[in-house]
Amino acid sequence: MPCSTAGAPPRPDRRRFIAGLTALFVAGPALAAARPLRVVALEYSLVEMLLALGVTPVGAADLKGYKRWVGLGKEQLGHVASVGTRQQPSFEAIVALKPDLILGVDFRHAPLMPLLEKIAPTRLLVSQQRGDGLAIMRDDFARVAGWTGREGEARRVLARLDATLANGRAQLRQRAGRRLGLLQGLAGSPSCWAFAANSLPGGVIRALGMVNAWPEDDAAQGILTVGVEDLLNQPADLATVVDPRADFTRGTLWPKVPALAQGRLVRLAPDTWTFGGPLSAQRLTERLARALV
Repeated sequence: MPCSTAGAPPRPDRRRFIAGLTALFVAGPALAAARPLRVVALEYSLVEMLLALGVTPVGAADLKGYKRWVGLGKEQLGHVASVGTRQQPSFEAIVALKPDLILGVDFRHAPLMPLLEKIAPTRLLVSQQRGDGLAIMRDDFARVAGWTGREGEARRVLARLDATLANGRAQLRQRAGRRLGLLQGLAGSPSCWAFAANSLPGGVIRALGMVNAWPEDDAAQGILTVGVEDLLNQPADLATVVDPRADFTRGTLWPKVPALAQGRLVRLAPDTWTFGGPLSAQRLTERLARALV
């Protein structure tokens, strides 16, 4: 185990870095480029949105997690630098990348704005919005496109999503008006997330012509936490995002959940990301249509 360096004088290279960082904080960032090429993304959804727009970020938070849980476009991230975690990004790593623009989300990064803004122009997406989750995502995507000067690219991406939704709605026309709920397991917990109307899955379910089982349109982050006991009287069909190594629907009470007992529960792959952008929405649409048809 390495010895502690607490109390030791900083190394010369460390002193230079601190001095440079201090100078940056005093001087402030330059104006953002009209079409920023060097963008740092501090949240999975922002990495996905940038890739959808044809922008490979120079840095991203929790790259390993993105590749595991989201995966979309991961082959383009081979040379992208890691900048720490989503909750605690590394200022040193971000400064070293000399970004034109930093993108984050308010519920994680609002407290960090004074420091991030000293490095480069920083923009945060606003969370916990009320309304239809798919419409909220489209607005967020439009903002990212505007911040990066990629409005034309965004229109093309959303046109492909609309075509996928129309195709899915046609495939599932016999389910029009039926209730469907989407659940996702929580590691190490008997509870799970249920996706409300203001979540991305809630918006996709509505766009496919079905009724979301949890109609709340103002849930924090678009999710409600439910236990299996809450589902015993839930009449809706269910779709679950399940890791086969930890299938939360195998508990002792689950056989009494109507959707499972009556064969109205379908399982989606664990990389079905439920907090993403247009590519996640497109993949969710395709998987729901394939599972429910």
